[in-house]
Order: sequence, then structure tokens, then C-alpha cells
Amino acid sequence: MGRKRAKLQIQNANMGTDSNEGRSDVFKGISVYVNGWTRPSVQDLRKLLIQHGGVFQAYLDKKSLVTHIVTCSLTAAKIKEFKHMKVVRPEWLVDSVAAGALLPWRDYIFYPAARVDQSQGSQIGQIRLFQTDQHLASTSALRAEHPSSSRTNAEQAGGGRNSGVKSDDGGPVPSGSQSSPRPLYVTDPGTREEAARVPGYASLGPNELAERVMANPRWRAAHTSIAPDFIEGFYKNSRLHHLSMWKAELKSLVIEAQERAEDGELHTVHGDGNNDATIPGNASAQASPIDDSSMRGAELIVTSSSKAKGKQKAEDVDRVVMHCDFDCFFVSAGLVNRPHLRGKPVVVCHSQGNQGGASSTSEIASSSYEARAFGIKNGMRRALRQARQLCPEVLTIPYEFERYKSLSLQFYTILMRHADDLQAVSVDEALIDVSSGVARLRAAAPLSADDFAVTLAQKIRAQVKRATGCEVSIGIAENIQLARIATRRAKPAGLFHLNKEDAQKVLEPLDIDDLHGFGHSTRQKAKEKLGVTNLGELAKRSKLQLCEALGRGTGETLYKAIRGIDERGLESDKPRKSVSCDINYGIRFENNEQAEEFIYRMAEEVARRLENTSMRGRSITLKVMKRDPSAPKEAPKFMGHGVCETFNKQTTLANAQGLATSDGKDIGEHAWRLLKSWEFDPTELRGIGIQIQKLEKSGSGDVGQAKLSFQSADRKPQSKGHVQLRDDMAPEIVVQPPSSPAEPAPANIAVENRIAHVEFPSFSQVDQDVLAALPGDIRKELEDEYRRSRSPMSVEPVATTVEPRRKLLVKGTNVKRITQQLAPKHRATLSPKKNRPSSVRVSEAELRELDIDPEVFAALPVDMQREQLIVARHKKSGGAFNERRLVIKDTTRVARSLYPKKPPPQANHPRPATLKQQGKQKGEKLYFTETDDVQRVIEAWVEGFQEHPPNQKDVDYFSRFLVQSVESSDTGMEKTIAVMRWWLVLLRRMWGMYEEAQINGATQRVTSEAIGNAWWRAFREVKAKVDAVARKRFGGTIVLK
Repeated sequence: MGRKRAKLQIQNANMGTDSNEGRSDVFKGISVYVNGWTRPSVQDLRKLLIQHGGVFQAYLDKKSLVTHIVTCSLTAAKIKEFKHMKVVRPEWLVDSVAAGALLPWRDYIFYPAARVDQSQGSQIGQIRLFQTDQHLASTSALRAEHPSSSRTNAEQAGGGRNSGVKSDDGGPVPSGSQSSPRPLYVTDPGTREEAARVPGYASLGPNELAERVMANPRWRAAHTSIAPDFIEGFYKNSRLHHLSMWKAELKSLVIEAQERAEDGELHTVHGDGNNDATIPGNASAQASPIDDSSMRGAELIVTSSSKAKGKQKAEDVDRVVMHCDFDCFFVSAGLVNRPHLRGKPVVVCHSQGNQGGASSTSEIASSSYEARAFGIKNGMRRALRQARQLCPEVLTIPYEFERYKSLSLQFYTILMRHADDLQAVSVDEALIDVSSGVARLRAAAPLSADDFAVTLAQKIRAQVKRATGCEVSIGIAENIQLARIATRRAKPAGLFHLNKEDAQKVLEPLDIDDLHGFGHSTRQKAKEKLGVTNLGELAKRSKLQLCEALGRGTGETLYKAIRGIDERGLESDKPRKSVSCDINYGIRFENNEQAEEFIYRMAEEVARRLENTSMRGRSITLKVMKRDPSAPKEAPKFMGHGVCETFNKQTTLANAQGLATSDGKDIGEHAWRLLKSWEFDPTELRGIGIQIQKLEKSGSGDVGQAKLSFQSADRKPQSKGHVQLRDDMAPEIVVQPPSSPAEPAPANIAVENRIAHVEFPSFSQVDQDVLAALPGDIRKELEDEYRRSRSPMSVEPVATTVEPRRKLLVKGTNVKRITQQLAPKHRATLSPKKNRPSSVRVSEAELRELDIDPEVFAALPVDMQREQLIVARHKKSGGAFNERRLVIKDTTRVARSLYPKKPPPQANHPRPATLKQQGKQKGEKLYFTETDDVQRVIEAWVEGFQEHPPNQKDVDYFSRFLVQSVESSDTGMEKTIAVMRWWLVLLRRMWGMYEEAQINGATQRVTSEAIGNAWWRAFREVKAKVDAVARKRFGGTIVLK
């Protein structure tokens, strides 16, 4: 609030300095707050007060700052609130200026019984909420009262009836020309393309107010992104934040309600369905105490089991889809308790209570149909400033997020009563499948010729009107696309049923972007490649033509949509895929420390949202908006982002254990690392967004060390020598860990179909210290096992028949682990499948004669035994042992490699295009492939032909180089665009005045104009060749700006 008050005081100061004529100090020391409707208007009183030395207070949150309150009417609550304050009529200000002195305020005290305007507050009563026809009549009367001004003002706004823009009531407006792009109505375009579509945006310079306040360090510290409470204040007042939050929360509420319906948790509604007193409006709108505007903790009431995600609908009934949309929702909600403003031009914006004046940049969020008659549109480039120019009588009302939330929950509760399936689109918009409901009405009156879909829609409209006091328009069709188009015909305050047979007639005059899901880019691509954007003309094109021009997916979808086909189902249970936090207002940094601190604060906000949804993520994307070099330091919109360059980077998100995380510190570290990688100047940043993807439930998975999901290996086949045992012969050995409690021995005998076999090392390899430390029963069992095994050299497993016995329960001891500890770390193993000798046949006496220990010799592998015998016998015979071995190679056999030789590579890597140039020495050739080198060559070429036109051979050679670059690879396309842009910069620098000049033909004189025309002719020739190759390879042309 302090930020808004400071901004308005600066505007007031500017207003006082702009009009120096007739200035005085009549109201010096007077601070006035204007309450409600007055005559003269609040803007006139504001100007009068400031011009004569007074202070105009826009808000009354601090009554100590106000000396007087000016009003023409007060409610009972206001009378009680202002009981001890100086409340006067507007005449006190007017008469004081006329007298040239401050008159006694007691002579102008406002008494509640004496209204200045007897019709004020009584023109339209609450009953007008139920009289749609009278409301429409008053709207028509207002338009008829200002016929010329409405048309003129609309044309001034750039959105006249022939501007090719969708009308504000949702219906299409015929486009006058397809050569120009559709106008875009936003206050702060983010790209050059969007800025070019905003009418009059190019003529706007930097915001002077923003430049002045940004020069104040104290103001920057309190009202920009470096303020500690900036994020909290931004989201508290952000309309778009509330809309996106409500949309996500409504989707969750719908899923929860449908799950309760599947589980049989239904609520009973008494009556015939027309009495809405039982619809739990406020009861179902209980929100979380943390955020009053949040829908967390609310509950949608389900009254029928047919709402179980649409799965119980009969397959043989005709599909009926309704698109339900409030009319001017924000304005309609605000007029519920302001009935005296009905029939007047009203807009919703942050500039509350008719304040803001001619210099206000407050964005219009919603406008009534009476305001739209004057050409006022949502998101106008100069917002309230331009709206007051179009309609000086326009009135403003503030945002009321609590009311929007309450009305939306009542709206969705009513829709849940009638819908088989429901898709939450927005806080004021929803798609419902009512096939079963219409089928039941048709079955109840089979002989009736009524349109039961219209009957049900009328019932829904009446219930919403009684519950919320707001009008809702409904479009009816057999699919989602046609239902949305039907809603445009239904607005305002009506319904329209678009039948299948009438679909083609309705679709023919529309444009591509009149269809939901097809925007400006698709329209521009169709206009460039197909030459038409009208649906009637596109219907004559084949599916192949559409797919070639727009891509396979878009082409097929458009082909069906033109014919009224839409096979999409309602997405009522679509899971959430991401959680994000985006801020592109007030981002102003002076150094990296401020940027880093802000990144961590945003990460905490993202972590809070993840916790609210019980999610954690595995991927993070950082979105950054950097001021475009051609854009002013301060955008035309106050503290907006302006025209920017957008950058995105994505990386894996994980905590220290390598798991998905929702911790703010982890998110902040990853986001700051991504931002540092760009090495941007922090003063150029204008927008930052953090998005978390690959979500999973917080309770899923282990919190500790991640585990690899190894599958159990298949059991090896048995050796030939093994004997197959019966199922009742093999015992089950159970080893109980030391930490587990003791269990009583089971009475039954568990038997498995397997061979009891444990492989022991030779007794000589056993560590005697470990063996002595074993418990007595385990040591005795191991000694018995070694006694049964006579031969210490036996390595082959011996199959034995084990008699059934009770389950062996050993607490605190793992026999298998002890066996592994007793075994040597590197023990030679022999495969039981191969019939190899277990040892070399040699007597102990011979081994002793050769000075070989028989026990050690027995523990050696067979190969080493043979080698030791050969060496020992050779030494004993007295011959010198030669370690060199004679290897006789078999020349008849081809040597086989251990691994097969890899085949030669089959890939064909095209060689990059090179630009050749004659060197300084004779016969020397220079080859250039890098972008920087090629740009330097082009610069030297252009500078060398400033006095003469370029040679056609050079132009042809240069065009062949660029064409070859495009055909070689995707990186070659990037190189071509960079070189062409640099060439364009050079030509505009030297011959920019001849870029748009008409070339009449060749001239004999070599003039500057002729040289410039020759260069531009060569540029267009080369670009045409490059475009032809790019269109063939990529399906489009290059864009140079």
C-alpha cells in the first residue's frame, strides 16, 4: 500500500507542475479523501485540490493523514466509521476556489439525510440482478445515446469493427485485410513481434515517472525486487497469480470430488433442483487460514454417482458438451454489491475509486459491455489512461479476490450437480459433459420435440444467477471446439446450441485464430505458406497441403476442426506436471549479490508451493528475460519488463542423496548456478521464472540412500553328477539376524526342492583365530563338515541326500557370511561342468625330494602344480632353466581375434562449406569456415566496393557458399543467418536510405544511388536463393531484422 501511495503522490506532484496557470495556496495544509460518487467528479476535485496547494489522498488506510472527507452520499457503515471526522460536501472546495480563500468547513457539513443528487443510489436496485431483458435494454439505450462517439472512440483505440480482432463479447469480427497481423492488446509486450502488433506502442518512449523514482535509492530499496517483502506483495496483488492458482486448485477439487463419488460419498440435495438454498456456497468456500484468497481446504459437493469421472455414462447416448463462461466476471462480481453502477461503463483495475487520472498506467483486467461500446478493451496499451480518453465517464472498481473465490466455488458446485464429467478451465469458465442428463430428460418425455440440451442449460443459468447474482453464457455442441464457438454466439447473458448440420455455416466466415488452440503463429504461417487464413478457404485445401504447411500434428488437427470434428475428451483428472514461480514486474538489480538473494527468495516461494501440493521434483528450468538492446532502460509500462530477449535452461534437480527434492535451498542453489552460467549483467535482467518438472508425491520412495532395483538372477542348471531330490527331502535353513527377536521353533518342517550345498575352502586356508572365535555349536558343525570331507583338494560339489529335519534357526549368526570370511580372498575356481582333474598325480615322496611342501602343493591350482613340477625337476637334473618358451605357430590356421573386428563406419559426414579467397602470395588460397572469419571477409568485400557495384560473379559465389551451408547441417543454417544479418547491418550502415527505394532499371552513370541499389539487389537475390533452400529443407524462410 505504501508503494501505491508513493506512486500516486508522484503523479499528483507532476499534475501540479504541469498546470501552472491559476495556481494558489488556498488548500495549503488540507488533505482530502473523496468517498464514492461525487459531483463534480473525483478527477475534477483531485485536479482542483492539487492545483491550489492541497493533498489528495487516494486511500483511507491511515485516517491520521486525512483532514477532510468529501462525499455526496454515505452508507450506514460509513456514517458510523466517519463519526468523528470532518465530512463535507464538494461545494466547499469549489466555493473556496471561487472565493480565493478557504471558507469555513462547518458551513458545508454533509448530513446523511440531505442528498445532493436525489437519484444517486436509487437508479438501479438489487432486483436488476434478475431482469436480464431490462439490463440488455439499458445497454442498448446507452449505445444509442452515444452512437457517433462510440464509433469514433473505438476507431481511435485501434480496435474498430474492421480491425480484424475478436469482439469483446467473444464473437469474431470480420477482418478487413489479411496482409497485416492481428492487433494485440497488452500493456507490456515482451518481444519485438508482440510490440509490433500493439497499436501505437512504437511511439511510446520510456516511462518518465519510472526514471525519476528509480533515481531515488530509498524508493528502489522499498519498491523493487531488492525489497525483502517484494515477492509477497507482488503475488498478493497479482491478478494473473490468483487466476493460475485458482485454476490449479479447482482442478484438484474436481478430482477429489469425483474420487469421493467413485467411493460412494454423496451428499443429498432436497427439493426439485430449482431451489438453490441447499447449495453450499459459503460452506464449501472455506479456505486455508494461511492465504484468504486460496481455495485450499474447500470442498465441491457431489450429489450424484454419475460424476465419477464420466465413466458411468452410457455409450449409446449422444454426446453433449457445454462451455459455461461468466460474462465480464470481475465486473459482474463487483456490481453485486454496487447495483447503482449497473448500466454504466465500469472497469476493474488497481487504480481504485475513480483515481489514477490521465497519467495512470493501471492495467484494465475486466470491462463491462457498456465500457466496451466506447472501444475500451482489456489490456489496452495505455490502460486506464487511454480508457479515460475514450470514455471520460468510465468508472473503476477494485479487485475483490475473496468474492471471486466464493462465487467461483458456488459456480462449480452447481455444475457438479449436472455434469457427467467436468474440466476446470478457469475461475469463471468450465467445460462439462451433460450427455446423461440430457438423455434422462429425453427419456422422460420421448414424444416431445423440445431441445432438452437447451432446457438443461436454461436450468443451469437460472441456478447460477440465483446463487451468484451474475450472468453466465453457455455454448452447447457435440464436442469441445464447437461448444467454445457456440459460447461466442451466446454472449452476453444467453445460450446457443450449435448443431452438427449448422457447424459448417458458422465456421466458414471465421479465421484460424478464432479456433481455440490456434494462435497468432499458426495464422501467420498459414498466411505465408497457403496465402489464406479464412476457414472457408482452408476447407478447400487437402489434408496433405495443410500438413506440409503447418506440420503434421497441427495440420491434421486443423483439418478436423474446420469440419467440426474434435475427438478430445474432457481432462478432468489430468495430473499436474509442473510448479513454477514467475515474476516479470519490478525486477531491477544493481549487482550479483542482489540477484542471488532474490533467486533464493523465489526458490523458497517455489518450495512453499511444492509443499502445498505435496510434490517434489527432479528437474528445474530457469527462465530469464533480459532487456533488449534496442529497448529503453525503463519500459513504457511503469516498472514493467518491456521488450526483452528470453532465455531458458534446464538441468536435473536433486538433493545431496540424489533424490527428488522440494527443499528451497536445493532449488536456490541449482537456479543460481544456471543464472551464473549465462554471465548476464544483473542490471539488464527484467524477468525471472523458476519451474519444477518431473513431479512425484512427497511420500513416494525412500528418504535415505537410493536403491538400485536389481532383479534376482535365474537359478543355474544342475550339474550332471547331481541327484534330483524329492520335495520332502531338502530342509529349509533360516538365519535370523542378531537384531530380530527370537521366535519359537515351528512345529512343521519346511522343505524346498533344492540341494543343500555349501562350498568350503580347504582346512589349511582357514584362519584359525576366526575359527576359535566362533560359537561352540557353529565351530563344532564346521569341524564335523571337514571330517566328513576326507580330501582337502576336493573342489567339486558333492550331491548328497539330506533327510528331512526341522527348520534350523540360528540367532545372531550368519553361516554363509562366516563361510565367506573363512575362504581365501582370491581362490581359483573350476567349473563343475568341465571334467578336469582335481590335481596332478604325484607321490608325497617325490615332492619332498624336489623340496616341495605337499600340503602347499595340494592347495595350488592344477596349472601351477604342473609348472612347479617342471621347474623343480629341471633344476634337480642340473640343467639351467630357460624361461623363454618356444612358440610354434600354426601357419595353416588363420589367427582369430578375441573380439570380432568392428566394421568400418558407414556414416557420411558432409564437409562444411568453405569460403575461398586469394592469398597475398601467388598461388596461395585461404579457406574460411568459422562465422567470425566469414563475417570479416564480407565486411572487407562491402567496404572494398563502395565506389563500384559488386561483381555478379562474386555475388553468385557468395550465394553458392550460403546455399551449401544451409544444405550441409543445422549449424550451417545458424551460420548462414548470422552472416546474412551482418551483411544486412553493413548495407544499412552504408546504403540504408536505398533499402526501400524503387529500382527503375540500369543506369549508365555510376552514382551512389546506383551502387546502393546494386548492393540491395544482390542482397535480395542471395536471400531468395537461401529462402528457397530453407523452405525445401526446413519448411520456412529465414527472418532477418
